[in-house]
Amino acid sequence: MSTYKLNFRELRQNPTMHGLLAGLERGFSKFGIDFYLVGAVARDAWMSIKEKKARRTTGDIDFAVLINQPGTYEALKEYLIRHEGFFPYQENPFVLVWQDKTQVDLLPFGAIADEDGTVRVMGTGFAAINMPGFGEIYEEGLPELILEGEHQFKFCTLPGIVLLKLIAWDDRPEARRDDIKDISDILNHFFDLYDEEIWTHHSDLFENKNDDLRHIAAQVMGREIRKIAQRNNQLYQRVLDILDANTADPRTSGIARIMIEYFDNTLEDNILILHALKQGYTP
Repeated sequence: MSTYKLNFRELRQNPTMHGLLAGLERGFSKFGIDFYLVGAVARDAWMSIKEKKARRTTGDIDFAVLINQPGTYEALKEYLIRHEGFFPYQENPFVLVWQDKTQVDLLPFGAIADEDGTVRVMGTGFAAINMPGFGEIYEEGLPELILEGEHQFKFCTLPGIVLLKLIAWDDRPEARRDDIKDISDILNHFFDLYDEEIWTHHSDLFENKNDDLRHIAAQVMGREIRKIAQRNNQLYQRVLDILDANTADPRTSGIARIMIEYFDNTLEDNILILHALKQGYTP
């Protein structure tokens, strides 16, 4: 996978992030934990690499952390709180707060998950989290980001980001509308962001010269998401069910309706984009 270089300004992050990342890196190294950047900051990294601007920023930073031994996650948190200037967040045991009030989500996945993907850790009692897709994204391979020439870590691919956002929206559609707008933003720019890969590995999609480039990009996105999801039958079916439910009828497609708020188009326009995504996803 490729390696990319950015600075704090390009990533739209405050230079105080240096201390946060340095502390996390020491903690991850101490416990032999592999990790990768997910969420809005990972999306912003891709946008910055291609000199695009994401539609919104966030003050939070999210990392997926690979935990294979019981107790390692709790030990990591304790170390970060005692030695690296982080504070516990009482409302959520999977969150720490950095000195400048930045919220840091440490999202565990790995061998400590049970059969349905749920990870249970000790907080004020046992707390559970289910993060489908994190392990499959990790296994598919991740690019690396070098930030300010000093911090080097893996970060989520764009197909991985879209996969996670689809699932997050499906879990809580009433509260996660912004996930669909973020997906729309990625799809809108995906051809430019992924052009070399599209021309090299998906040239068959240009046989119909009348195809909209946005539809081609959506179909490629579907193909790339499938590479990740097919590693887990349950995950693959989950995503397929979401796409089926949101392409069956424009009048009942929650995703297509939210996409209007980003594209300022029609339900039918967005159903075509979703159909292209589903066409790529299904072999």
